Amino acid sequence: MLKFPYICLMLKGTLFYELYQLIGYWKKTKSRTTMQEVLSEKVYYGEHSSQYLIIYSPRQVDPEKPLIIYYHGGGWIFGNPDLFVKKASLFTSLGYQVIMPCYRKVPIFHADHILEDVKLMLGTVKELAEQKKISTLDKIILGGVSAGANLVALIYFQNQLREKAGFTQDQFCGMFLYAPPLDLSKMKSTPVLYRFAGSKDSERFRRASPILHIKDSLPIPILCIHGKLDALVQFDASQTFRSQYEELHPGFLEYVTLEDASHIDAASWAHTDDDLRKGLVQWLDKVSKGSFISPQ
Repeated sequence: MLKFPYICLMLKGTLFYELYQLIGYWKKTKSRTTMQEVLSEKVYYGEHSSQYLIIYSPRQVDPEKPLIIYYHGGGWIFGNPDLFVKKASLFTSLGYQVIMPCYRKVPIFHADHILEDVKLMLGTVKELAEQKKISTLDKIILGGVSAGANLVALIYFQNQLREKAGFTQDQFCGMFLYAPPLDLSKMKSTPVLYRFAGSKDSERFRRASPILHIKDSLPIPILCIHGKLDALVQFDASQTFRSQYEELHPGFLEYVTLEDASHIDAASWAHTDDDLRKGLVQWLDKVSKGSFISPQ
């Protein structure tokens, strides 16, 4: 008789399998260890309880390292930065200072509210830099998983959002994206997606889909990881972005296809010292040292 985990493996690539994996993922996330060598500070940028960011800093910030702004995943509906300390600890162990924002969530709020929160967060980051609580705004790496990858891509590519917050594209030096919903038109229609972005012919949907904003972008090194068996963010949701970005900026996108991987598999670097983590660490080092070699 087949045991339950083996039955789940047979269902890889389905929503059921993703939910089964999610249970283990959250258990690992909640079993985080105390970060004795890391300083943290919570800063509110609005009146809502979810309008805050956490600054994670190593006791010795490397002044040569870029600032990392990292948005967690959770389908625009779940999670908060306090649950992802293990991810912050990876970055701080390498000398990076990290900003991990929280934001108002679906279903009460939608993309326009969330993007307003992103803008307010960026404004607060500028204030924190003026107060010398943040090491640099000249070199920023954006990163995120799933819904978080969608948001950081919008920070860079959606000019109106970024410019209203007082940032320019040349302040950003890299972006890493895991299981990213970059082309929302390739996502399955779900109540969550509809609440977040609205109908596919709406202006809100356009504002929330990064692929629709890349045409006038400056080239930036991007690391993008996606599993072919992702049942939550369909593989095609990054494939169309891949083809268009490579055409616009040849040589700037490092795209890694995980052939037999689910949505949660792509986030395994948070808890496991696997090839995904090693690849991310190497990519961060290359970008932070300015040793990324563009074709130009």
